[in-house]
Amino acid sequence: LEQDGYVVPRPHPSLVTRRVLVMERLSGFNFDDVAGMQGAGIDTEAVIRTGMVAFMEGAMIHGVFHGDLHGGNLFVMPDGRTALLDFGIVARLSQERRLAFLRLMLGATTNDVEGQMAALRDLGALPPDTDLRAVISDLGLDRPPIDPTKLSGEEMVKEVQRVVKALLGYGARLPKELMLYVKNMVFLDGAIARLAPDLDLLAEVTNISMLFAQRHGPRIAAELGLGTTDIEFDFDGVKAGFGLEADVDSLTYRELQERRALIQKRMRHHVDSRR
Repeated sequence: LEQDGYVVPRPHPSLVTRRVLVMERLSGFNFDDVAGMQGAGIDTEAVIRTGMVAFMEGAMIHGVFHGDLHGGNLFVMPDGRTALLDFGIVARLSQERRLAFLRLMLGATTNDVEGQMAALRDLGALPPDTDLRAVISDLGLDRPPIDPTKLSGEEMVKEVQRVVKALLGYGARLPKELMLYVKNMVFLDGAIARLAPDLDLLAEVTNISMLFAQRHGPRIAAELGLGTTDIEFDFDGVKAGFGLEADVDSLTYRELQERRALIQKRMRHHVDSRR
């Protein structure tokens, strides 16, 4: 996958059977041993950055990604590279679904809402005959974004109920590949909390988008039938995806957690007050 920051242990073919995979022994720090890594001079933010880039490149460019990321399946070696273990669950995407993942991620950074909905349909999350414009309208995705921290608990609960009801009404589901992808994103979310809580998420999204443009821009444009000048990063759209207003220029993971905690507190208070 052209990822120098990752190490995959070599198998021992003479010891491998249909039921047992024997690989070379590697050593390093547990993924939650932040003090140990920092004491060894390892840049934990770089570890997270490598993980995000490799995971997205695997799905969108190569059509394959590890399907079971957790603390027992990877650790950080003394030189800062991440060792990836246990390949019992690997997601392999068809060409159609790989391109759908690519359109989904591209749509998130270019604020192409209809493109994202079409990608979700092609991934199997929505039925093939879904009226995408109707979905966008019913979910309120064609309206100006709302900062959820400015809503009351009652307003947030009603909004969640409205969205869930609309999605179920359209027959939305979570296909296996998308489920594995989301599960890995949840793991990376927790990893950022431990290894890089002060990481500026807006800056990282921008940097990763630029990296993809430099490495894969012509290929992405060709595969999606676009000109290289047709792909334009939309910073305000990215902010809106985090529920932020246009005048916000940075968001650390720690700040994101604080926003989440506030939202959860208000929703719990509203639910408890109705009991």
